[in-house]
Amino acid sequence: MDPVVKKETAYIAAGTAAISALVQIIWAVFFEYDISVFLGALWGGVFAVWNFFMLGVTVNKAAHDGDQTLAKRRIHASYSLRLALTALMVVVAVILPRINWIMAVMSLFFPRLTILVEPLFRKELRKKGGNE
Repeated sequence: MDPVVKKETAYIAAGTAAISALVQIIWAVFFEYDISVFLGALWGGVFAVWNFFMLGVTVNKAAHDGDQTLAKRRIHASYSLRLALTALMVVVAVILPRINWIMAVMSLFFPRLTILVEPLFRKELRKKGGNE
């Protein structure tokens, strides 16, 4: 496994867990909190991190393909599969009574939020400006 994919997935997992904890605290303040909220966050968060990991693995493999057409097909097939599995994950979250589907769906956005705020915590991602 590529060390960059591993490192970035670890950042996404940590960020997803942190945002999940924050959102659950906010949920507990404003709404009724029960185990289904935690399970929904866990269900959606684990899936979201897995989805990010699979994206990284696919892009890494596609980058090392010698054939550009094969690389495009690989990326498209991965996207289609991951999108279908995301829809299935949401359906399962809605069907299972012990999973709060709203929290599960919200958790799908936590990796994106992590990417958005990541430069605040990782110096190497900040843009250099001014006279530097």
